[in-house]
Amino acid sequence: MITSGLRRYRDLLQVLGVRRSVLPALIGKLQPGMYGLSLLMVLSRHLEFGAAALIASGASWGTMTTPVRGRLLDRFPYGRVLWPLLGLNLGFLALLMIGLEKGFPLPVLFATVLCASIVVPPLGVVNRVIWRARASGALLPTALALDAVLADIGFMIGPVVVVGLGQLIAPAAGIVTCAVLLVVAVPLVLRNSRGITVERPSRGHWAGPLHRSRSRRVLLVASLFFFGVSLLQTVLAAHGSGHEVTLTGGAVLSLLAVASVTGGLVVGGLPSAVSGRLARPAVMISMIGCAVLLMAALLLVADWTVYLSCIPVGLCLGPSFVAVYGAAGEAAGPGEQAETQAWVASALMAGGALGTAIGGWTMQHHGQVPALALGGLGMLLGGLAGTRVATRKKLPERETHAMVIGTTSNPTIASTRWSDMDCQVGRPPSLSWAISLRARRTAGGRTGRVSR
Repeated sequence: MITSGLRRYRDLLQVLGVRRSVLPALIGKLQPGMYGLSLLMVLSRHLEFGAAALIASGASWGTMTTPVRGRLLDRFPYGRVLWPLLGLNLGFLALLMIGLEKGFPLPVLFATVLCASIVVPPLGVVNRVIWRARASGALLPTALALDAVLADIGFMIGPVVVVGLGQLIAPAAGIVTCAVLLVVAVPLVLRNSRGITVERPSRGHWAGPLHRSRSRRVLLVASLFFFGVSLLQTVLAAHGSGHEVTLTGGAVLSLLAVASVTGGLVVGGLPSAVSGRLARPAVMISMIGCAVLLMAALLLVADWTVYLSCIPVGLCLGPSFVAVYGAAGEAAGPGEQAETQAWVASALMAGGALGTAIGGWTMQHHGQVPALALGGLGMLLGGLAGTRVATRKKLPERETHAMVIGTTSNPTIASTRWSDMDCQVGRPPSLSWAISLRARRTAGGRTGRVSR
């Protein structure tokens, strides 16, 4: 089992361009884990903590515009989008530092933080598009699992780096480090995107992915899932106290993060048939919802049970992200990969903000067990909504002929593409052989299409 899992990761790293994509992906995961905390540290040095937290919240509001940047990435070459965004982001960060030294009014500082967040290069979105382009087919779940593991590592290491730099050097060191990481990551991501085929969208609906019910269901699943995750984190952070962050809560969250990394690695190493069944929103998000409800039930027995129950929750957490991002990729239309992934990121943020607010209020008035139960129920509702999200794109047969066979006159390529498509829609091998044989007979024609 372990050997088979390691073999899948080895096969993934041997795919052209994947090995060099790991470093920029990790850098892109570190920056979000550092940005919010570094903002709070540098702002609290010049302002009262309440005012600093209010201004730092502008960063969260700015992330809601990620779908706009995703649409730009779908319509223009990545370099024409990422370089201007990087320049604007660095300019607004420099303006923020000047404003803090000069004593700018609070509304101006808030607007500066908001604008800086609006123009952050969406490296996470680009990296997921690259993963899907590089590692298609049976290795795609492994690639998405690796992406989820890198995200967990980034959110584990990022805050530690910020606090360490702030204590050893200066509070502004965290902001400077975030800027340096962006300057390093953008050219690396652009280099890794060379050679991948990105389909540009034709003129379609103004709402983009939102006009399809399948995409809207994925967004609902993402928001309900992360509603429960944020509520869970809020409750566990205050474990043992109920009204403030405690050392015990930090230990529980660390154990949860380690289990999440382990779960992501395990699901990425499973055979494609098994991981394909598990990495579905209806399965994984329902499983983590049940695990959270089990945690709430065990807390009624004894507080120490949280150390045991957080392990199954964490083991399901990493694969749940794999399921959500995988469903988003499958729901994306032609030329809408980046925008769809960006909408999912915004849905996660919106659900997380609601979960944090409701979790804090519920804990204050009713305790941690009802709050955990509420988070588990939200996840179960997300799993229920995930039952309507298909896991594969099933193209009509006539449309498949036009897209696959009609695009090439090379019989070998035609046969290979038909075999891949048959694996997705479940055609028997004999039918695939017959279609490819007919494709060879008609390959010398003008269009190369299979005659009916």
